[in-house]
Amino acid sequence: METTPTTPQSNALLASDVTELTDSLTRLLDHPGQRTEAFFERLETVELLPKGTHDRLRLRRERGVSVRRIEAGSSRLASADTISGHAFASCCDRVTGTAGSIGPPPRIRTGRWPPLRIAEIERAERQLARAVNRRRVGFPMDVTVRRHRRQVQVIHGHMSAPSQFEEYFSLHVETPWGVWGGLLPSLADEDLDPVATCLVDRLRSRNLPAHSNAPRVIVLGPCAAAVMLHEVVAHTLEADTLALTGAPESVVGLKLGKDDLDVIDDPRLAPDGCGRFSDDEGTTVIARWLLRGGRVRQPLADLCWAGRYQRLVPGAARRASRHVLPGPRTTHLELLPSDTPDAELFQEAAGGLYIGEFESGSLNPFDGGCVLRAPCARRLGTSGPVDFVGPVELRSRTVDLLAAVTAVGDRPLAAGAGWCAKDGALLPVWARSPSVRLEGLD
Repeated sequence: METTPTTPQSNALLASDVTELTDSLTRLLDHPGQRTEAFFERLETVELLPKGTHDRLRLRRERGVSVRRIEAGSSRLASADTISGHAFASCCDRVTGTAGSIGPPPRIRTGRWPPLRIAEIERAERQLARAVNRRRVGFPMDVTVRRHRRQVQVIHGHMSAPSQFEEYFSLHVETPWGVWGGLLPSLADEDLDPVATCLVDRLRSRNLPAHSNAPRVIVLGPCAAAVMLHEVVAHTLEADTLALTGAPESVVGLKLGKDDLDVIDDPRLAPDGCGRFSDDEGTTVIARWLLRGGRVRQPLADLCWAGRYQRLVPGAARRASRHVLPGPRTTHLELLPSDTPDAELFQEAAGGLYIGEFESGSLNPFDGGCVLRAPCARRLGTSGPVDFVGPVELRSRTVDLLAAVTAVGDRPLAAGAGWCAKDGALLPVWARSPSVRLEGLD
């Protein structure tokens, strides 16, 4: 694990020297087999509701701390909804079951929080409407814009991980024929433009019946491919998911796809404002090859799972809040491109389907069954997508979906995979993927 000095940084969550905190955490250890950590968190959500709503602009801020003691793979956690020396000391007492476990409460001060910057949120609705109008259509939309900010800092005995800051946006768009929701790294035109494309596609496919015939060929656009990767690669290779049916490290080396199927998880490569250099346990993140040449290389693991299995590497711990324990999760997925031009993906695919986005997906961890739902699709002609069809639902097994990938495009695009709702905890997931072609699915 990479460590940093205990003196505060200019942009750190904690503005005070954390030496007192590290010393306090070492007092909680009864024997060398134990580990302790303090997790400090600060959250802010600015929400702009649709026009005509009373009190459109809403602000929610919270902050707090949790203390965890880990022993023999099990954890004991205590949390508080404020950041102060007394809150930290109280968490330490609850973890150990002893009053005054660290002595006098340490001094804790927090750093500055960035200004609100409301103007960019207020412009988003007009920008989205203009992006729709550029496609020569117009329709009523109720748009809710949210900006999410999160800052965390993890302190261990004798060391402090760097403070990590994330900022991203989410949109919720209601139209007369349905709802679109998703994550954006910014509210710039280049990030809003794909949203307009999705909304217009749904307009043009409204009231069409669900597509029921199994196509011979399916081409997934970058956004749809990102969701598939999240469900059938990332979720499948999370250590806690693998442990439900066997030892997580037993899948290392397993062949799941063709040789040009390379998938990497690297939180550092997430869009600007969303990247992470350490995870929610303070461990330095790595460029983790989930699939290399179609074979499983390294499942996603946190400190607890890596402590149980020697072949697992930590650095993928995420937690939805300070009140829950961390678990192995993906942050930013990348499917590496091949040298196959996108035009070739559509060759000899006439009669197949092009899917630009999936609106939801789910994985059954016990049998590997996966369901991917698209609000609409387009039939493939001899040169590419043509007329629209209604909703499409793909039901398959993860191994069959990956085995069906016969070609990967050469133009990777940033494509947010959306909210990860595993175990009911929402976490942002990012991705970068080219288009892919699937063949032979039943």
